[in-house]
Amino acid sequence: MTSRARFLGAAAAAATSAAFPTALFAQSRKTLGIGYVPSTLFAPLFVAAERGYLREAGFEPNLTPIVAGQDSMALVAQGQLDVVAAALSAAFFNAVNRGLDVKFVAATAYQPRGGRPASALMVRQDLYDGGLRSPAGLRGRKIGWNGGAGAASAYYVARILRPANLHVRDVDPINIAQPDQEAALERKAIDAVFAASPLTEVFAQRKLAQIVGQPPAGIAASGVFFGATLLANVENARAVMGALRRAAADIAGSGWFSQTNLDAYAKYTKQTIPVLKAAPRYDVKPDLRIDEGTLEDMQREFVDQGILTYKQPLNEVRLVARF
Repeated sequence: MTSRARFLGAAAAAATSAAFPTALFAQSRKTLGIGYVPSTLFAPLFVAAERGYLREAGFEPNLTPIVAGQDSMALVAQGQLDVVAAALSAAFFNAVNRGLDVKFVAATAYQPRGGRPASALMVRQDLYDGGLRSPAGLRGRKIGWNGGAGAASAYYVARILRPANLHVRDVDPINIAQPDQEAALERKAIDAVFAASPLTEVFAQRKLAQIVGQPPAGIAASGVFFGATLLANVENARAVMGALRRAAADIAGSGWFSQTNLDAYAKYTKQTIPVLKAAPRYDVKPDLRIDEGTLEDMQREFVDQGILTYKQPLNEVRLVARF
């Protein structure tokens, strides 16, 4: 073989080998099964998926919408899903108490300390126009929220009712999934609804309902849960968390409204860009820190409602994993 032939052969081999790492990396990516509730409460997950951060961390994300987080706790604990982006719930607390392998690992959205409410209790427009403009007037009224008894929405409603000396048992709760809340208001099937952004903006714009109360600012009951597969592999768990924190840093501050991020929210919430731009935003901590106070207070609320299988709040160590 001539020196020129050897040179060309070596160059071709080098070019081929240079192309292999990307292909091999793509083939070696681990499929990550993710269930999510379609709300901007989980914006860091959507951005991590759409900006490719999860892929760069070695995963092929497979995102599937779910109705409510408590419906998916068994799936993530049994390894049928690797990750769930949803809210804390009685189902989660009871699952941990039973010894199921699921942990809360990140809070993706805090109730905003400034500006308009993001999640809020809203009264149907005709009742609002008729003078029903505070939580104190909701005794005996039909209130809809996603997830029913034991959902984070139920906890938030309880927090809103407390100053009025009302309890969840003083109202008529109705479990209504987010996609069905608009129709329920239009048909006057409910008197009020607890909604999350951007639906709070949608309902107000369409004059279906108006805000009469909101959860306390600076608390967080929504985030990310890991199941058995990630909990058993610290390296993979840290890689996923690294991708999510990278996305959270992109979202913090004015980054929330960047076009790339808005496109990600629109894809997974099925809302338009104008609605998302107009809707109130949640506060996002770049480190995705967990609100430990809410973990305990929510358990106490659900104990009072009789929907937990135990009487004393579980220790944070049993509920949370940090990576």
